[in-house]
Amino acid sequence: MLNLSVTRANTIVEAICHHAAVRASSNAVRFLPAAGEPMELTFGELHTAAMGLAGMLRSQIRAGERVLMFYPPGLDFVIAFFGVLYAGGIAVPLVPPRRQGARPVIRALLADAQPSLVLTTSTFAPRVSELLREGASPLCSIATDEVALQHWEGGCPAPSPQSVCVLQYTSGSTGTPRGVMVTHDNVARNSRLLAQQAELDSRSVWVSWVPHFHDLGLFGSLCTPLYNGIASVLIPPAAFVARPVRWLEAITRYGGTATVAPNFAYDLCTREISDEDCTGLDLSQWRVAGCGAEPIRMETMLGFAERFGRWGLSPKAMCPFYGLAEATLLVTGGPVGAGQTAATISSAALRENRVAPADSAEDGYAVPSCGVTSPDHRLVIVDPETRVPCRPHSIGEIWIDCSTVGPGYWNNAKETARVFDARTNTGEGPFLRTGDLGFVRDDILYVTGRIKDLIILRGQNIYPQDLEATVRAALPGVPEVAAFAVEGASTEQSVLVIEQPRRDAAEVHTMLSRVREALLREHGIEVHRIVLTRRRALPKTSSGKLQRAAARAALTYGTLPVIAEWRAESLLDDELGAGAYAVDFALRLKSLSSSEQLEQVENYLFGLLGELEAADPAACSRHETLIAMGMSSLDIMRLKRRIEAELMIALDAGSIWQEIGVADLAAHVLRALLATPLWANADAVERLADKIANMSDDEVRRELTA
Repeated sequence: MLNLSVTRANTIVEAICHHAAVRASSNAVRFLPAAGEPMELTFGELHTAAMGLAGMLRSQIRAGERVLMFYPPGLDFVIAFFGVLYAGGIAVPLVPPRRQGARPVIRALLADAQPSLVLTTSTFAPRVSELLREGASPLCSIATDEVALQHWEGGCPAPSPQSVCVLQYTSGSTGTPRGVMVTHDNVARNSRLLAQQAELDSRSVWVSWVPHFHDLGLFGSLCTPLYNGIASVLIPPAAFVARPVRWLEAITRYGGTATVAPNFAYDLCTREISDEDCTGLDLSQWRVAGCGAEPIRMETMLGFAERFGRWGLSPKAMCPFYGLAEATLLVTGGPVGAGQTAATISSAALRENRVAPADSAEDGYAVPSCGVTSPDHRLVIVDPETRVPCRPHSIGEIWIDCSTVGPGYWNNAKETARVFDARTNTGEGPFLRTGDLGFVRDDILYVTGRIKDLIILRGQNIYPQDLEATVRAALPGVPEVAAFAVEGASTEQSVLVIEQPRRDAAEVHTMLSRVREALLREHGIEVHRIVLTRRRALPKTSSGKLQRAAARAALTYGTLPVIAEWRAESLLDDELGAGAYAVDFALRLKSLSSSEQLEQVENYLFGLLGELEAADPAACSRHETLIAMGMSSLDIMRLKRRIEAELMIALDAGSIWQEIGVADLAAHVLRALLATPLWANADAVERLADKIANMSDDEVRRELTA
């Protein structure tokens, strides 16, 4: 393995200053927008831009003050993030603001972080300013892509390794946001450890689409490559979700050797990428196809390796990782070159939190490896109730003692003491409580489940109480509701169980639709399953506390009475049934001028935005970008799928990206519609439809079998 350029810098600021001095012209970050040419920053350019922005920020903030950061994916965030660190501030990277349901989140964040400044881009500035006004904040936002950079007097900044540099908010919880304090020393140590576990060297190229506001995206895909002086290639998350092969194309084009992504990304690639999409792929140089940030599925890892082995991917490249924001990121990972492995144990014993050999093939359950413990970490498996360390090969809560654990939660001493200062029954500690259950065998960690009720959807942490509160607000008469995650075929799935309100059964469909709409509006998510059960069916403790784990078990084993339910698998069927709309729409457009056609398509798109609850059409302009409207990657994909289903067209996935607005999208949709056989033959299709409508069932059957 070739040596990395720097391995012992005390802070990432020191590391970048070093790289800028000795290899200024070397590429630091390459960003691949969904449309347009790649954009690059060398180490010298990154250092100069960060210094210039820090020169301006020093007149706005003092050392240790918090700076909220609302940015789309791209180099503007990279420069702004390091500008804040160079200036001695504490960066608070946040999810781009949504139009729907953002007010309570912003209020909670403003109250918790108490920022002195808000940074964004000119694209987001109007929406961010609106959110600040709604949150009754006197702060103004600064669009860093429009400000004049100032000259930094003096040498390279040298922040204290023990000072906090990032507040990493761990979920979108509206009631009690928890910002993990991450120090400069935490970031530096995590960057060294991750490089060691992933066996990075000077030839490594990291390719990632994970969002920069996620700990894996920020500390894994951005800070680790930059600290170690290796090249990184970044892709917008929405561009990946729209066309997953972009990830593999970037690995091919730029010689990508390493990445870490959630399980769902590998599953999405396996399902969505066709053989035709793979033309020209060469994955032979990909050494570390890391999986982390959500539960690992053996089926997904093995299926991905088998599917893309034809294009050079070695099955040995599949590599597990485990970590959490409270530990900055990395806890376990690797070993590189061993592939994804598993420990086969008794599934019956596993349900009782025991590790035992399987009695039969049917009893065997493969628990995926989560990797080898890093040298700076010590894991202890503890009974979470008695705090007694478990015997070897027993299942218990995973406690961590390591140098990358942060000081605690910002402005939350109670939770900090509970999570970051755990002690065994003999007083040994402090340890970090993960809330995850697992066991260690031959220094390899196996995660079997979670004590905490946290739901992980596509790598995003979601508190069940937030979803439950949204359901209660949408259905005021509901007695009780439980949100939890269950094992799916290839990924973890989210479930809502709702006790039946005092209302007629005829209203069930409307009630379930209202719940889905509320979840999309408030949280930007689509759950996998909504179940309606009878009153008082959800299990509770003697004191009346909801038992989510018991509710999950009752649903899994069929003891929970199900009155009605909705599943996400039915959504596509519902939308595909709308194809007949395309004929009528095409006929209406045919009688209009070009400008009138474009106006009709725009009106159609604004109508879809309202129906999908992805944005408020009345508050959106034609040229405002989809992401500025508050649309998530999932929203964009739902919009694309709905357009294709209703208008019977195939949209280039690259045409619907976060930087596009309704006006440009309408032009693209119209071009696609004009190029289809449907447009040329709309009159004939209508005549055929009328003919079929007037035929008897017997006549239709004779025509089909003729």
